[in-house]
Order: sequence, then C-alpha cells, then structure tokens
Amino acid sequence: MSVPFGTLSNRDHGDITHLDDESGKIASIDEIQSAKKYGENYRVTGQLIKYNASSNICTISSVDCKGELTINIDLIANFPFKLGSLFQFIGEWRLDGCLHARIARNVDGLDMKLYAAAVKLCREHGRIPI
Repeated sequence: MSVPFGTLSNRDHGDITHLDDESGKIASIDEIQSAKKYGENYRVTGQLIKYNASSNICTISSVDCKGELTINIDLIANFPFKLGSLFQFIGEWRLDGCLHARIARNVDGLDMKLYAAAVKLCREHGRIPI
C-alpha cells in the first residue's frame, strides 16, 4: 500500500493518520497546560530556563514569561542545553504533567512575534488545528 506524501501509516490500525499527529499540534505553553489532553502530541517553543542533567528534566518558559512547562528529555541523546536559548520540543503530554519529548531542536534566532502571528493566521484559515 502506498502512503500519500504528508501522511504517515498507522501501523497499529492500518489506517492513514495526518502528519500533524506525529509532528505535534503547535501549541503555546498555556494552551498545553489548560487543555490537559493527556496522550496528545504537541510541538512547543520556549526559552530554556532550567536543566537538570541527572534527571533529564528541563523547564522552558514562554518568551513573554507568562508560563513555564516541564519537559522530560529521557529520549533525547546529547541534549545541547544552553540556558537562555530558544528550543522547540515535540512530544507527548502525560499524566505526570510533563511533555515527554522525542525531538528537541535549538531555534535561536526565531522571531517569536512573527512565529505567533503566522500560527494565528494559519489557525484562522484552518491550516493548523487548535
């Protein structure tokens, strides 16, 4: 069976799942915490403010410092931590109140105001699920 570009095959159920499910719904820290949708995949961006190498836990804050989010990075090898840097994480929100990241990347230089405006416009036109 061929899989169309932009989709992933769901091996467990044999059906096609949108790529957004695997790449994570784009969400702010506040949206993730208020939604409390455990098991949901999210993509979140924030400034690294704490990092504990022994527990593989880090904390990010929104650039406007309104909220903080705890990230479990057990699955990330050689995490390139640099306090104060912008990072984007993709992972699963779990009952322990942590986003369990499977992907992390440094996005220093990303214009967060422009990024937020682009996300808002894409949501208004149905290109990004809320």
